[in-house]
Amino acid sequence: MRAGAPAPDPDRTAEGRPLPTIVVTAQRLADEQLRMQVERALRDHHTLMSDHLDVSIKDGIVTLTGMVFDEWDMRIARRAAKRVPGVKRVVNDMEIEQGGD
Repeated sequence: MRAGAPAPDPDRTAEGRPLPTIVVTAQRLADEQLRMQVERALRDHHTLMSDHLDVSIKDGIVTLTGMVFDEWDMRIARRAAKRVPGVKRVVNDMEIEQGGD
């Protein structure tokens, strides 16, 4: 670098183009890992049909959405999600499909 020349901008390439921004936070990675663990816990439960359930997580708070066939399935899903280490809270947004079909 020559004297009097401006310092290079760390956010730009040598050609002066802006560098692409990649934002990956530790919390997003932790939430994604937690989502996979909760999905596995639901899938591995021998009496729960988890095909109709979706899992979303934000800051360790799990939201379960979708359909279950009765109150018992709803309890099983909530309990399985709560048992995963790292889950802070489970929000129940599941619906009961009457008739079980």
